[in-house]
Amino acid sequence: MARWFQHLSHSLCTGLLMAGMGAGSALASGSDAPKVVAETPEFNKLIDKGADIQRLFDGGIWSEGPLALPDGSVIWSDIKNNRVMIWREGEKVREWLRPAQFHNGHALDHEGRILAASHGKRAVERLNKDGKWEVLVDLDGEQKLNSPNDLVVDSNGRIWFTDPTFGIDQPEEGYGGTPMTGGEYVYRFDPDSDKLTRLSTPAVNTPNGLAFSPGETTLYIADSEQGHDREDASLNHHIVAYDVRDDGTLSNERIFAEVSPGVPDGLKVDEHGNVWTSSDSGLQVFNPEGQRLGRVDLPERTANLAFADHDGEHYLFVTATKSLYRIPVKVGEARSERR
Repeated sequence: MARWFQHLSHSLCTGLLMAGMGAGSALASGSDAPKVVAETPEFNKLIDKGADIQRLFDGGIWSEGPLALPDGSVIWSDIKNNRVMIWREGEKVREWLRPAQFHNGHALDHEGRILAASHGKRAVERLNKDGKWEVLVDLDGEQKLNSPNDLVVDSNGRIWFTDPTFGIDQPEEGYGGTPMTGGEYVYRFDPDSDKLTRLSTPAVNTPNGLAFSPGETTLYIADSEQGHDREDASLNHHIVAYDVRDDGTLSNERIFAEVSPGVPDGLKVDEHGNVWTSSDSGLQVFNPEGQRLGRVDLPERTANLAFADHDGEHYLFVTATKSLYRIPVKVGEARSERR
């Protein structure tokens, strides 16, 4: 790991050590205890029925955007507290960045720099090697973006991100403001050319999480429209899939899966092409054909997840309302070779 990043991991930690469990602890059994539910035999190949699910921290308000770092630590957003937290094995959870400009999703670029979808700056920004955050994109033409929510980097280094209005509509998740772009869109940004492209995704009303299949042949987008009004059953709560052409344009739009209860938020794809998505009840897992294989029930509304590999083992780190969970799994994340 680069020395600049090791230095930043410590220098950006502000405040005192926070309440939490350093190495984690197994959760007590009970009706609200986490539970692995295999709905098909294939699910047993992805996660053990008796997986040791650990809650690593439970001191947040709304936990989002987990990211596993090369040194084995994990950062994630506690959006409504306007901070980013960090967990390391054997240590107590602490603040990594505050104020955090209401970060939501995080990703790493090909140089190992942290990217953030910032509700506060209404931008996608990057942590450079000099320790400063740089806004990469915050305008669609002459109009300010809404509140970038989640992002993923493709094999060409381009940043794909979603831009719903949650950070504007909910004052506790940003600095407020007025939507300017006329909608909620999915974008592709090329840092090399500074070119921003608004993508055509007509079946997606409120884009949220997004992820690529192995080989980047398919893009999955969570439509969390029902998150604007959870009492309105007519609003979208599904995942939409698109074929990805060589030039980055999308085609063959189709509804991949409906997610209930609640809405899909963050999602990831494993090395076999299965889609892991958050929901109000925990995680749900679908095969590439859109069949649900099983689920991981959690006692809190679940927002997002991140795959991690450590000492030859695979894990999921899951953000759910107040908490960060760690779940051992049998698969790693889908990855594409850098071009």
